[in-house]
Amino acid sequence: MVNELHGTHSDVGLVVSVCAGLEIPIMLLLGAMGRKISNHTLMIIGCIIAVFYYTILSVSTDTWQLIAAQLFQATFVAIVMGNGLSYFTDLLPNSPGLSATIYSNGSTIGRLVGNLGGGSIAQFAGFRNVNWVCLAIVIFAFLILWRIRPHYEMDVATGHSQSL
Repeated sequence: MVNELHGTHSDVGLVVSVCAGLEIPIMLLLGAMGRKISNHTLMIIGCIIAVFYYTILSVSTDTWQLIAAQLFQATFVAIVMGNGLSYFTDLLPNSPGLSATIYSNGSTIGRLVGNLGGGSIAQFAGFRNVNWVCLAIVIFAFLILWRIRPHYEMDVATGHSQSL
């Protein structure tokens, strides 16, 4: 922000605090809506929101655009962090330990590779190109989620559908 968009250090603090301040209320809101929207649908919505976020980051010309984009980032983070484990539990309903392990290890590896990769790309190709790479990864994740639909089976005893 400071070097590319000529913003101030106060702008950087505002961007970080706006996102952090919005994440928990959005997580609570999504938790309240949890019965109405499936985890799979939420993950797809999260990818769409991330596409908007990384597009704005890639083409922004002023700091106010990044500040406004924090609503998208907070929503994306709230979906991934708040519903990621539930999504994996839905995929493996009979193996809660395995689903928690996959989610935890995937999150750890993703943060490690993301930070190292983002730093490397920024060093050699510039910060803007990090956003374009993130945009490509999010689109790829969206396509995977779109292609892999969870299968639902009707529970005869309760009349509710369950994911397999």
